[in-house]
Amino acid sequence: MGIRRPPSPGRTPRGNPGEPVVPGFAPELTFALLRPRVPHADNLPRLLHPVTSGTRTPAQAADIIRRNRAVLLAESALRRCGNHPVVTELLAELAPLSAERRRRSATIDRSCALLDELARGLGVGVWGIKGLSSRVGYPEPALREMRDVDVSVHGRDEAFALARALRGHGFVTDTGELPWLKADRHGVPYGQYKLTGPDGFAAIDLHFGPGYSTGHCGLLPVPPPTAPGLTPLPQVDNLRPMLGNSGGDIHITVKDVNDLWVVAGAMSDDEAAAVVADARAAALDGHLAAIAGVALSVSRVDERRREVLSAFAGGRERRAERPVLATGLMRRTSRVRVLRTATRAYRQAGAHTDSVALRVWAVLSALAYYSVPLRPRLTPLPPVRSTPRPWRCVRLVPLSLARDLAERGEAGLRDWAGDALPEPAASRAPGGVRFRRVGTGQVVVDGDGDRDGHRDAVFIPTVWFLLSRPMIRRAGAQ
Repeated sequence: MGIRRPPSPGRTPRGNPGEPVVPGFAPELTFALLRPRVPHADNLPRLLHPVTSGTRTPAQAADIIRRNRAVLLAESALRRCGNHPVVTELLAELAPLSAERRRRSATIDRSCALLDELARGLGVGVWGIKGLSSRVGYPEPALREMRDVDVSVHGRDEAFALARALRGHGFVTDTGELPWLKADRHGVPYGQYKLTGPDGFAAIDLHFGPGYSTGHCGLLPVPPPTAPGLTPLPQVDNLRPMLGNSGGDIHITVKDVNDLWVVAGAMSDDEAAAVVADARAAALDGHLAAIAGVALSVSRVDERRREVLSAFAGGRERRAERPVLATGLMRRTSRVRVLRTATRAYRQAGAHTDSVALRVWAVLSALAYYSVPLRPRLTPLPPVRSTPRPWRCVRLVPLSLARDLAERGEAGLRDWAGDALPEPAASRAPGGVRFRRVGTGQVVVDGDGDRDGHRDAVFIPTVWFLLSRPMIRRAGAQ
């Protein structure tokens, strides 16, 4: 008899009764499922086998759970499993991770309360998307893990009005994800404006436009908000931002499986068919099928969920993508992400244009855009005007950040003091965001210029993060 090799991290051996047959699904991840197919108490020895056998250390098992963004769920399940020594070790490894997530949850609650207050004052409707919506359907909403506050507003003007109001409360434009604009085939702008919060407040990610942007040029529809203030997006509608976000990450997490399991129980056949159609248009039908296939394999499902998940699993236009589970073996996914994003771009561009040439250009531009590191840098080249397109992402560099770069180089980027306003901005109806021609280039101006000696916001638009010194000087004169 030959020697049987132990499973590598992230791989599940086959053949055990009741075991899900999903490549890469680590047994420990069962603790992170909302409704595992086999109850933990009935399967505890197998679930702990990777640690008891020495295949993985408790720290490695905890790291796999962390990467799947379900630390609090796993901790809650493990606490109900008795006093097994390995359970105690896993809980010890998860303890600092769960403490950080509870601290983060408090900052998310503060940011949500402030955003709701500001949105009501401005008369702006705001959808809470992704985790803010998904957690509503969880048996214990506090166990749904989130990193920051993702929201969606109707348009660009509403997003910038909220950003201006948040900057008056200590928030600053996030330099790791500078604001950006695209436009759909009808010229309607969409994009994202992320702001980093002051101490005690979570970052707020403002998405705006007729849909949620995914990949290079995919767009998943999101309905406009219906009332001022912050409200969770209905869960069926939220499946589109959830899918778009997960598809951008490429790999699948147990968090995705749980979110899909929750919403599947509340969907009609027509709603499921509409989601499949939108996923096809965004080239994410294979990704949706992969998540649904994992959910069917590892989760306990009732008849309604089985029907909906089976529709998702069978709704792909092409072969389902092989699930890439989030484990410790993530180094190879960066190249996979670039290639998959580029190949999806051809299908995604088809929702915006009938031109084969433009669809091919979308693929080539995706390969270039996602293959090189992009951060603001100076160039001797003259500025050019760039019109937002579905496959052309126009980044907006705050003027003060561009000035710091011109004066101090990389140190200016690293030590930028931010663009928080010196005092809360006066409530002002959304409007006034516009492109303004400056020589051969352009700037984006939010507001009417100086307010009590402080300019509201001036941005230098750029596609490839290239900034010329003359453009920076001219922008300062606007």
